[in-house]
Amino acid sequence: MRSEAQVPPSKLEARPHTAFDGTPYFDEELQVAQSRAHSIMAGESLPIFSAIATEAGLVFMSDEPIWFLHPETDEQKAFYGDCVFARPIETTRATARDLLLVMEIVSTNDRRKELKDTRFQHLLNEYNEVPEFALVFPDLDDPRALTWHRLVDGRYEAQVVAPGGRVTSEVVAGLELLVLPRERWSDGYKLDVYYRGELRPRLLGERARAKQEKARAEQEKARAEQEKARAEQEKARAEQEKARAEQEKARAERLAQRLRELGVEPDDGGA
Repeated sequence: MRSEAQVPPSKLEARPHTAFDGTPYFDEELQVAQSRAHSIMAGESLPIFSAIATEAGLVFMSDEPIWFLHPETDEQKAFYGDCVFARPIETTRATARDLLLVMEIVSTNDRRKELKDTRFQHLLNEYNEVPEFALVFPDLDDPRALTWHRLVDGRYEAQVVAPGGRVTSEVVAGLELLVLPRERWSDGYKLDVYYRGELRPRLLGERARAKQEKARAEQEKARAEQEKARAEQEKARAEQEKARAEQEKARAERLAQRLRELGVEPDDGGA
């Protein structure tokens, strides 16, 4: 806990950030890359969160430096968050006091990274009094999906969200996360995102839907071509029947003419 002599987050200095280099979502300290599930969730979810932040009049940041007070030393240091909703600010001077919600996508492919994502990030955001903090567990083999934290009297109260459950943000109005039933989980996809009651589909979902629409259109086109071919076949058959009938008629007329020439009156089919 912070002592009376320690500097509260309100005393953070909004200094210009300079550490914008490095590999995205790569832990330079531990030399650990993100997991595949982390990569999938980041690629699919971040555009959704970014769009929601824009609609809400907020700023969305991802893997960008933010000034925090280190929970052990009170030193002002830059740390990075996976999914960050902040008040309208100049991001090149962002500090923890500007933040509303931080969501950390937990990588479980390395135990050290998992502990850093869960324990240290929890402590860091709680110490700097970020109102809401969430841990998202994207790996399919991990039974966890979402743990939501709200700051109450300077400490986080945790809510573990089970499959089928949902949580609504109190600081990003209209934002709601739904944990999918277990049978619908896949690597990097355990959550649906809603904003103002509307489901915000993932890019993979959109691509799947577009693929289905394309397949359906191709099937309709193939069906139409088959119908056209069938119609052309029927037309050709009708023309063949017509030609055959005309040939029979011409042959009958020739036969009748020859009979007349022989002095025989052709039978016209009468009684």
